[in-house]
Amino acid sequence: MKKTMLSMAAFAILFSISSCHKGDATTAKIDIMEPIANDTIPYDDSLHFEGTIVGDGTMYGYQLTYANAFTGDEYLKMESEEKAKSYAFHEHWHNQVIDTTIVTVKVEATLNHKGLKTEKYLHVLCLPQ
Repeated sequence: MKKTMLSMAAFAILFSISSCHKGDATTAKIDIMEPIANDTIPYDDSLHFEGTIVGDGTMYGYQLTYANAFTGDEYLKMESEEKAKSYAFHEHWHNQVIDTTIVTVKVEATLNHKGLKTEKYLHVLCLPQ
C-alpha cells in the first residue's frame, strides 16, 4: 500500500512538472516595421526600432540590441522577461558614431522555459558628423 502511494505521488509530481509548460511557444513571427533594411541614419538622428512579436503560445521575453555589425560592440541592449503570447516594441537609439558604421538591429524572442530562441535582424548605415 505504501509503495502504491509513493508511486502515485511520484506520478502526480512528474505530471504536474511536465504539464505546467504545455502552452509554451514553438515558433514566433517577428515583424520589424522600422527601420527598413539598409536605411541611412544621419549623425545626431534617432534610429527607431519598432515592431511586433507574435508567438504560437506563451513566450518568455525578448531582447533588442543595436550593435556594430563588424566589431559586435553593443550600443544599446534592452530586455524584457515578461511572459506573453505577443509583444510590441518601440525603442530609440541616438546616432553618435564617430566613423561610418553599419549597425545591426536585432530582436530575439525566448520561446520557451528551456531557452529556445528565434531572432530577426537587419542592418542600417549610420553616418558620422
